[in-house]
Amino acid sequence: MVNGRFVVHNISQLVTNEGAGWEPLRGAAQSRLRVVKGAAIVIDNGRISSVIDEESVGRYEGEKIDARQRVVMPGFVDPHTHVVFAGTREEEFYMKLKGKTYLELLQSGNGINRTVRETRAASEEEIYRQSLQRVQDAVRCGTTTLEIKTGYGLDLESEMKMLRVMDRIASLGIVNVVKTFLGMHAVPPGMTEDSYTAEVMGRMLERFSERVDFVDAFCDRGAFSPQSTDLFFAASSRKGLKMRLHADEIEDIGCLDLCLKYRLHSVDHLLETGDAGLKKILQGGSVATLLPITGFSLDRIRFPDARKFIDAGIPVAIGTDCSPVSYNISMPFAIYLAVRFCGMTVEEAINAATVNAAYSLDVLGRKATIEPGKDADILILNVDDYRKIPYQYSSSLVDSVFVMGEPIMRHGYFSL
Repeated sequence: MVNGRFVVHNISQLVTNEGAGWEPLRGAAQSRLRVVKGAAIVIDNGRISSVIDEESVGRYEGEKIDARQRVVMPGFVDPHTHVVFAGTREEEFYMKLKGKTYLELLQSGNGINRTVRETRAASEEEIYRQSLQRVQDAVRCGTTTLEIKTGYGLDLESEMKMLRVMDRIASLGIVNVVKTFLGMHAVPPGMTEDSYTAEVMGRMLERFSERVDFVDAFCDRGAFSPQSTDLFFAASSRKGLKMRLHADEIEDIGCLDLCLKYRLHSVDHLLETGDAGLKKILQGGSVATLLPITGFSLDRIRFPDARKFIDAGIPVAIGTDCSPVSYNISMPFAIYLAVRFCGMTVEEAINAATVNAAYSLDVLGRKATIEPGKDADILILNVDDYRKIPYQYSSSLVDSVFVMGEPIMRHGYFSL
């Protein structure tokens, strides 16, 4: 790609989030949203060169992009997805309507196990084709940075196949990709938890450690114990890897004790987290990544209580958790659910989907705010007030998307 100079002007509200600094927003600060009127943005060689007054636009060279009195803001950062996989599980939707639970589906050979079988059987090209469609949907919804996990291979070659697909998606330049090795997603059929944990800590971690940004583990009932997760994190820590954690989605089995032992950039799901767990997250300094679409999609609808995390002083991020069981990649929908059902204000939710999500992925130094020197990951929305984002979540909310200064989508159509 060849980056040029663009001047985005005639903006109704410029949501800059300027001044977020290098730390996540927590407590009362999470509701702080920096909104500027009468401003324009100069983009040069993939980065934000300056934020200027509208009256100064004529003095700057470059292609002028008229925002037509609409909101311009940083691109959404989705910090938790499983978008690389093969096959679908739509029949489970109907099975859940008949009363089947997540664990019952898993124990019957469905759930993660089914996706593992289909991902192992599919060619790399087929996985790429299916996954790219989901990634393009994410971009249409305004996501400019996308965390993607492995975890549907559960053997060395299949997990590597997933990683190669991630690399191909990243090479397209349509979204910034953060890669996570989630070898500890489920125990494969035919193996014990102990034998598979040893496999992940050995051959698999050795192969992945130089090629991913994070490692992750699903520590919960029906997945991995705190003891197995501890062993995996100890091995990851020795290699200097950054860590994330699935916890308390199904049951609190003590996984958040690991916040006190390791530097966990993010702990995710947290549907069953109580007061003791809140204290551990706060003491450990992790971001709490809440996934309201998952609560909406599971067999029993239950939304995370964002209010208790924010009031406890814990920085909150939100993500989509797009996966075969929660087939939705829309960050605006996640924001809607967060505001409607999780106790967040619209300002808190926007910060959760930008600044705090970026911090959890260790990219806040380059992403999630509009200020000089930051990467030009920018959205032009089809609304004139940021408060309409959750209100109009299901409409064509996003008009244009810039990723690293490139106009990836204009007026609802991909331009590359």
